[in-house]
Amino acid sequence: MVIDRLGAGFLGPYGNTWLDTPQFNRLASQSVLFETVLADSPELALAYRAWWTGRHALEPAMDSRLALPQSAREAGLRTVLVTDDPLVAELPDASFFAERKLLSASPVTRAANELDETGLGMLFLTAIETLRTGTEPALVWIHSRGMAGPWDAPSALRQQFDDEDDPVAPEFVDPPRHFAHQDSDPDELLGYVHAYAGQVALADTCLGSLLDALDESPPTGTTLLAVTSPRGYPLGEHGRIGPADEALYSELLHVPLLVRLPDGAGALARTQRLVQPGDLFATLAEWLHLPPAPESGFAKSLLPIAYGEDLPPRELAVSTAPAHGAVRSPAWLLLTAIVDDEVYRKLFAKPDDRWEVNEVSSRCGDIAEQLAAAAEQFRQAAAAGTIASLAPLAEVLTDSRR
Repeated sequence: MVIDRLGAGFLGPYGNTWLDTPQFNRLASQSVLFETVLADSPELALAYRAWWTGRHALEPAMDSRLALPQSAREAGLRTVLVTDDPLVAELPDASFFAERKLLSASPVTRAANELDETGLGMLFLTAIETLRTGTEPALVWIHSRGMAGPWDAPSALRQQFDDEDDPVAPEFVDPPRHFAHQDSDPDELLGYVHAYAGQVALADTCLGSLLDALDESPPTGTTLLAVTSPRGYPLGEHGRIGPADEALYSELLHVPLLVRLPDGAGALARTQRLVQPGDLFATLAEWLHLPPAPESGFAKSLLPIAYGEDLPPRELAVSTAPAHGAVRSPAWLLLTAIVDDEVYRKLFAKPDDRWEVNEVSSRCGDIAEQLAAAAEQFRQAAAAGTIASLAPLAEVLTDSRR
């Protein structure tokens, strides 16, 4: 289950205390929760490349591995794609799904009156109907435009966050997208946050319906459920409302990943292991007994964590976008941007500085240099297909105790 533009920071299991998400809490109580999942690119097509082939955004197509829906179909599984996003339905690898259900998108000009009239509501209803139509082994991939689509949650869902002195929540349905400035009206920014929170509350309710359907269906004893997102949605944290130039801060990169196993393995487990999208491919491939990602690649199955087995720690997560880069170790995050051929760097201490508030490159220049060198080595190894042979990082880059 993919919900686009769902940032981890708006969910209760990831530490949000002002937005109630009881269904995500319910799922987390039954799942392995991965706390530090970072998109390797904010581009949707690259997210799917990672999910369906295990390739990092910086890895070229150097081998002949099959896409996940293709290998699942060839293995005799029922393969179904349910989505309301034409971009996903038209991805080249989407053609390997034997069944593709694309919900038509009617123009949206106002908030819906009822939950089942919303885009999320209609998609989840279609997904639930799909799950109930067969009991054979299957790969069912559900993709919602989420907050990348119209913000059409009933007005009451966004108004519930207004305090007595707050302005009335805005009624817009088109996702906002512009730069915020120092003189931006704070009430306007608060309105964006409340409107987004209303959509998250809607997604939470819809998730509850999906969980109920899975729990009621006969195949529930053998069903793995993974819920994630390709990217978050900036809401003014660093001067951006919505996708702008895709600067790679955590509000954009940090996404949820919860994996519920049918036997209860790993329930309530949490891990801070660095995870990137390709790991979901490796996890699903192992679960479905499909060809795995090559040992020389970046993607690693997360199933051993659920069963309490040791998994070598990942020391580096790298993300890329045009003119932007991010490299994260367990203890640091380095952001780079290229402006007029000049390279600018920002360094943040992790995991303490969760939302990149305190920039410390002027005091920790050696750390920035080491991380930049590690990122370059990663890029070269990705291009050569030798990521698995990267040398360990220096302890100063991995020890968050400082």
